Amino acid sequence: MMPYARSSAAEARAKGNAGVDFREAAVFIGIEPDGTMALIERTPEKGPHGGQMAWPGGAREPGESMLECALREWREELGLPGAHGPMRPPVPLTEVHVEPSRFVVRPFVAPVELPDLLMPDEVEVAAVHRIRLDDIVDDRYRTRRPVLVHLPGRRGFKWEAPGFALPEVPFIWGATALILCEVAEWYAAWSSKPSPK
Repeated sequence: MMPYARSSAAEARAKGNAGVDFREAAVFIGIEPDGTMALIERTPEKGPHGGQMAWPGGAREPGESMLECALREWREELGLPGAHGPMRPPVPLTEVHVEPSRFVVRPFVAPVELPDLLMPDEVEVAAVHRIRLDDIVDDRYRTRRPVLVHLPGRRGFKWEAPGFALPEVPFIWGATALILCEVAEWYAAWSSKPSPK
């Protein structure tokens, strides 16, 4: 899922300083008991990632850990009460460099229970889409499609990017697809293990 010429978070950190050359952000992937995950479709006017599919998340605030950031943004964007939290301690995944917005993003994943009806932040979120773990390991849904890319200081341009074309969900590409691919690899490895006797 790594698009051509994309730099890694490790490269971004090695070449620059947090808060100067890039900003830090975190996202949260909550896996529900039925094997679904909630992604958000960003509102069209939300900067270089407007209209794109994303994990609930955002920029780290001063004095906040990356995990605190991920959970705060998850609650805010999905409209969850402040006391709502994951069922188990979240596990960090591989950091991703998001060049268009100059973010280094740390994903976290954990099991959660979400209400059937969510009240997402209307300023940030156009829609919430629930996707299935079983679908993200199905090669039928992995493909390439033309997308509109925005880079700092340049006009937007069309690019063919790898991603997930899941049923009834907008095309998932970029950093969101990279993170989703790691979740898929973890799930495939976990689900192929023999049951304990």
